[in-house]
Amino acid sequence: MRVSLNWLREYVDFDLSPEELAERLAMTGTAVESIEHLGCAFEKVVVGRIKGIKPHPNANNLVLCRVDVGERELQIVCGAKNMKRWDRVPVALVGAVLPGGFEIKKTTIRGEVSEGMMCSEMELGIGEDASGLLILDKDSGVGEDVGKVLGLEDTVLELEITPNRPDCLGMIGVAREVAAITGGKLRIPRVRFKEESRPASSLAKVKIADPDLGPRYVARMITDVSVGPSPLWMQRRLIVGGMRPINNIVDATNYVMLETGQPLHAFDYEKLREGKVIVRRARRGETLLTLDGVLRQLDESMLVIADAREPIALAGVMGGADSEVSSGTRMVLLESANFNPVSVTRTSRKLGLLSEASSRFEKGVDPNGVIYAADRATQLMARIAGGKVLRGAIDVYPKPVPPKTMGLRPRLVNHVLGTDLSLKRIAQILESLELKVSKPVARDSKLEVTIPTFRPDLEREIDLVEEVARIYGFDRIESTLPESGEKRGGLSPDQRIRQRIKDFLVGIGLREVITYSFIDARHFDKLALPEESPLRRVVQLQNPLSEEQSIMRTTLIAGLLHVLQHNINRGQRNLHVLEVGRVFHPVPSRPLPDEPTMVAGALTGAWHDDQWYGRAKSVDFYDVKGIIVALLRDLGIRDWFSTRAVHPIFHPGRCAEVFVNGEVVGIFGEIHPDVQAAYGLPERVAIFELEEAKLVSQSDLSRHFGEIPKYPGVILDVALVVDEKIPNEVLEKAIRTWGGKLLKEVRLFDLYHGKQIPEGKRGLAYSLVYWAEDRTLTDEEVKKIQDRIIAKLRQQLGAEIRA
Repeated sequence: MRVSLNWLREYVDFDLSPEELAERLAMTGTAVESIEHLGCAFEKVVVGRIKGIKPHPNANNLVLCRVDVGERELQIVCGAKNMKRWDRVPVALVGAVLPGGFEIKKTTIRGEVSEGMMCSEMELGIGEDASGLLILDKDSGVGEDVGKVLGLEDTVLELEITPNRPDCLGMIGVAREVAAITGGKLRIPRVRFKEESRPASSLAKVKIADPDLGPRYVARMITDVSVGPSPLWMQRRLIVGGMRPINNIVDATNYVMLETGQPLHAFDYEKLREGKVIVRRARRGETLLTLDGVLRQLDESMLVIADAREPIALAGVMGGADSEVSSGTRMVLLESANFNPVSVTRTSRKLGLLSEASSRFEKGVDPNGVIYAADRATQLMARIAGGKVLRGAIDVYPKPVPPKTMGLRPRLVNHVLGTDLSLKRIAQILESLELKVSKPVARDSKLEVTIPTFRPDLEREIDLVEEVARIYGFDRIESTLPESGEKRGGLSPDQRIRQRIKDFLVGIGLREVITYSFIDARHFDKLALPEESPLRRVVQLQNPLSEEQSIMRTTLIAGLLHVLQHNINRGQRNLHVLEVGRVFHPVPSRPLPDEPTMVAGALTGAWHDDQWYGRAKSVDFYDVKGIIVALLRDLGIRDWFSTRAVHPIFHPGRCAEVFVNGEVVGIFGEIHPDVQAAYGLPERVAIFELEEAKLVSQSDLSRHFGEIPKYPGVILDVALVVDEKIPNEVLEKAIRTWGGKLLKEVRLFDLYHGKQIPEGKRGLAYSLVYWAEDRTLTDEEVKKIQDRIIAKLRQQLGAEIRA
């Protein structure tokens, strides 16, 4: 919501700088996203008063004007025809530079000196009208800066309005908040206009066929309008408010929407068949050409405004092109209505059509504010379009919504806030927000508070307590610690393990990122997932914010690869990222999906840049495997192994699954070259994804300490030739099992493929450390164990001893 401070001051006086006002609003729950200072685009342009006009002696189409600019009178040659004596107009003095770089100089035109230029809207760059001079208000001060007179110098606050405060989507609602926090008096514009004797109901008929979706509809009739540009002051306010001026009729409806928060729409009455307005659901097969030029296919869930034959507008969303106001419009039917927020939201999302009106109706518009908004827009149309207002408003309101009344205990206010506010002060605060408060008989009596319908967020007594706190000032409420009794805070064992996982991965050099849970389905094509892949079974959003966020993610890998792509495109190379987050898998038998938390990481580039002592080595399969091995050791997980796997995301032969206690907990490896190319990643990428809950359930953070060995150990090596399909983890586990208690350490120190190794085999060499706690081992003891290990390896795994 863009709030012009110049406009705001018409409703409430306040003596605060923009920054001070922004801080006060923020303290009451209305965040200010930005402060924009709008300056004048030109200098040396002042208000001039025309004191005389006479023909140019040497040109039939020019006149000589004598213009008072305050300190002196100037002669200016002019070709415009719309001015008269004593009019006040903008005058660009000698030396002024107008938009487009046009500098004003003293010049001679057809033999007559011209000491400046009187300007049109277009020449000032503030409008599109170039047909004549811009005629200023009669009370404009001669010699004053035109920028100030026209309100071109302004400050705009960009407010973040929360969904529960639709009343603040209009200038009056914001002014109400400012009046409450500053103690100023709220001034709501009075509405007065002349009505003709002929009733509006003699021309128009309104029917609500579906009151659940359209609870109220008000129509006003304005005849004999002259459609043209709206006044400059209105155009300026619309532009500052973020809207484009169109014509005086449409601009009046938009102006009142920005002022009150109530959307309105103007129909060309003569384009409505039989003068009927029917609020109903769309029928199967109906279409509507909306104002944006798109033919919309409608269905029975959508509420429309129809005439006697077909839809003429989407209720609360957008009008139809066939009934819009044009330059030939002479009779206007003005709509001010209330529509069901859910209905508007559904229609808007289905059609992908968002508008200023729909954004307001979705949050909820005051059903009892439609009459004021209709009358205010009618007043403006009569004033700026020369319209005649037919008597009375056609108001169809089947089920009027009355204000709510609830009790408020002053004792509760002070108990919750820790204050000592008097009953009078509490009532005063609530009344400053235009809540009606009854006067209680006794001090401890309840206040009876009547809640106006423009505040639908006030539903419970505690909501009123919050209102008191907001306006009194959160910064004035003393901070106190809550009583804790005997309770102690802290993390549960599982929470400590989860935090340890994250801390460990960050500690070894990964940087944590957070990606969206909503993703684009096209990621699955980039990941080369086949149609039957379980990862393609997704939770589809019914009302996505965009096509790029239309499904819930089933893996963290897509988001991490997008992070790598985003950073590489901005000149980064060595990237090591981590994410811990939920994924979502639909369950056919349940309404809600499974939401396991995954731990994932992605590496590309190198761990560091080139150094003087050598070039950096690119990350690969073994880097990510090393991270997983180190993590499992840190978590005290002993019963684990990894085995080769095949997965469409990963490079063939560089992918493995991790098993803990016989159960798959995750996958790791290098991504497939096609996936790498799809994301535009120049170097190999190694990734992993593990299921957090399975890691947590198998972790053992207890640590056991023993004495330093008193006796020396024995180290023996064994070189094996085995089938290349047998993982190292299987061999290590077998060696430890068959080595018994005296075998303390097994370490792989060599991996070999060469001419001496048969095809389909590989050479692995291990260092085995033996020692006993109570004696020095003899060579015979160790050799006996070593021989047993080798025999078992040959027998069980088909291993051969490599010479």
